[in-house]
Amino acid sequence: MQDFLLSDCRYQYEGKKSKHPAYHFRMTARDMARFGLLYQNKGKYGDLQIIPPEWITESTTSYSINNLDGDGYGYMWSIIPEESGLGNGFYHTGTGVHLLAVLPDTKLVLVHRVDTDKDFNISWNEIRQLMYMIGEARILD
Repeated sequence: MQDFLLSDCRYQYEGKKSKHPAYHFRMTARDMARFGLLYQNKGKYGDLQIIPPEWITESTTSYSINNLDGDGYGYMWSIIPEESGLGNGFYHTGTGVHLLAVLPDTKLVLVHRVDTDKDFNISWNEIRQLMYMIGEARILD
């Protein structure tokens, strides 16, 4: 990651909410896109295998269904249903609805960032609709 600094990370523990601490970190849109490309390429960066392809497959496999929107859930990734028309895809969201979506079948990586320093938010429904509109607007070979 080109822009990432260790100072972009912070530890947070709230014992009343969970027995597990949280490790928050910040990523630029460029680093998010690179991370998405790494997943889209099954863990390869150029000729270098950074993440085992088996891990990419395992972590982006749906193990449960989110009853709110019907998407599946893998290891920290939401899994887009195949019947959605977007193909085999997955995404992760963060504070303020930062979004990293990977649509390998169409070779698309989508990144959406918001200025959370100024408490800017966008609704999940709006960003989800935008993700689907972009995915559906692609030109197929």
